[in-house]
Amino acid sequence: MKKISKLWRQIFFVGLIALTFLITGCSSSGDTPFWFLPEPEDEIVRMTLLQTTDMHDTVSGVGSFNDYTPGSTGDDTVQGGWARLAAKINQVKIDRLLSGALVLLVDSGDYNMGTAYDMLWNTDPAPFRFINTMGYDLITLGNHEFDYGPKKLALMINRARASTGGFSIPIIATNTVFDGIAGTDDDDLQALSGSVIINDYYVKTYSNGLKVGVIGLMGKTADAYAPNAPPVTFKSDYENADVKAFIQGKVDALRNTEGVHVVIALSHSGVIDPNGTPSGDDIKLAENITGIDIIASGHEHRMTNTVIPIVNGSHTSYIICAGANGTNLAQLDFRVNMTQKRLDEAPTLTNHTINDTILGNVLINSMVQNMNDTINAILALLPPPLNTSLETIVATSSLALDDPGSAREFGLGNLLADSVRYVGTEASIPTIGAFANGVIRGTFQENQQIAFADLFAIVPLGITTDDTQDPLLPGYPLLKVYLNGNEVRDLCKFDATIMAYQLLFPQYIAYFSSISGLKCTYTGTTVNDARAYAWDDYTCSGPTTSIPTGTTPLYPVVIDKYTMDMLLTPSIQNLLTALGISLQPKLSGGTVIDASNLMEARLDRDTGTPGVQEYYAWSAALKFFTDPGGLNGTIPVSPYNLSERRLVEE
Repeated sequence: MKKISKLWRQIFFVGLIALTFLITGCSSSGDTPFWFLPEPEDEIVRMTLLQTTDMHDTVSGVGSFNDYTPGSTGDDTVQGGWARLAAKINQVKIDRLLSGALVLLVDSGDYNMGTAYDMLWNTDPAPFRFINTMGYDLITLGNHEFDYGPKKLALMINRARASTGGFSIPIIATNTVFDGIAGTDDDDLQALSGSVIINDYYVKTYSNGLKVGVIGLMGKTADAYAPNAPPVTFKSDYENADVKAFIQGKVDALRNTEGVHVVIALSHSGVIDPNGTPSGDDIKLAENITGIDIIASGHEHRMTNTVIPIVNGSHTSYIICAGANGTNLAQLDFRVNMTQKRLDEAPTLTNHTINDTILGNVLINSMVQNMNDTINAILALLPPPLNTSLETIVATSSLALDDPGSAREFGLGNLLADSVRYVGTEASIPTIGAFANGVIRGTFQENQQIAFADLFAIVPLGITTDDTQDPLLPGYPLLKVYLNGNEVRDLCKFDATIMAYQLLFPQYIAYFSSISGLKCTYTGTTVNDARAYAWDDYTCSGPTTSIPTGTTPLYPVVIDKYTMDMLLTPSIQNLLTALGISLQPKLSGGTVIDASNLMEARLDRDTGTPGVQEYYAWSAALKFFTDPGGLNGTIPVSPYNLSERRLVEE
């Protein structure tokens, strides 16, 4: 009789709950209506974890911006898109609630940095609006949240809290450490901690008494890609005894003091080769910390096809990852034994591909249209050629340009290196452009009509530290630094070394730099010759002249600030020393660059105006793509099909 009455209760309310989800998105998953909760006397509780991660502000999906049609199905090839993702989240939540399961909706970090929607960071940040509207239960911080620096990250969170709807989703940051010194850049972020909105850990209590304990972590590899985080630091080395004791203490506190039934880690740490031989920081987390039931992994952008079980003593941790860019929703179904406070059986994973088969959520789609209008209004106020719109076609690509995901010369990398060199070249002086793999975030298709939004999504990362710049324009400033002939060869040697050892040390692939204005021949890790293209040969198609060894002259090198920040970190400096590589970028007068004078090297896009008007990778690419002296609206097949190689193995 109890089962029959329960069924009628579900039938009675299904129309109401479905209508609520359609119109308003969904409320917090913890506010589960009583009629869908498992019977209180049940020992076994069914639960579903829904995870997104590394969404990177891909509001309008991955693919051609102008092709995205969330209001219809069957007419585009764009993957993801937040309106479609929202619709799938709502559908799965309704299905699971109707089945009697509890639902927890989470994100594992890096929801910022990736598209032109980053321009809203200082007004009404897009990812926080989406996360709040969709009723996520909990999120954590990724390394790209710290691209803004802790002060601007705090500003962004506070802007979101003050915006329409008022962002209120708990951010779990267990191994984030503030310096505790008044007057430093992490003060505002620290003020948000201690249960204001940033939490050390979190206990989610459902109406039937189930307690879910959640920690949020930043892994060692992700930590290394957060050069702007200081003075914030992270206890991120899971093999370090002190770090192990710290995190284990948090897990033990959840289990023993808080009395939780299950522990979940939102971990921006990552799994490498998850569907082959899994490795990476989240594997180390599971191997070194006992008591974590589920690790919802992020950072590496690799989707798990099946659950990864890691046995640690008598405990098993289960790892999943939704992938990246909102192109997949991970659904993990499991059963909790409330009496024994453990999982009753191994979880099952379902991955939901987000594509054109899904009709987008009406509310989220309307929200996105308003965002588009706001961004276009911002762009309209900029000077040429920046006064464009998201939809405006800025170039046509005559060939497919992919990011290979490995350390090797490739057309898209060369194109972007050419673009930064184009805006920073010095007349009559050979100038070099260098563009690191780690800041390239997308691809172009053959014959693609490239909208400004598509261009921006290729090189979207960063924000300036100069508060005199336009606060709505994201991007790492471009720098012009100087290297001598010996160092130019060492720049090539660094590339050759990364290529040679990338299978053993894949974490360094992001540091491989595509080059412009320079041709290097090498054998193994030995550089045989370095030659310069003419200063006005912007596509590196003509003859070259040898660059002599020695400490003079100095050659200009255009590079972005993020790459320079990484180059100056102790870990990379130690690596270079171990490799016998000397790279000491200098200002034009020969002064060696460090953190104190780095901003003096910025490239100025308008020398006729007082102060510095910064160039960013996206604004340099826009100028190169559209300028009559550059590509004039067409990306040619040659040399970007590598008909003329710049890194030549002998």
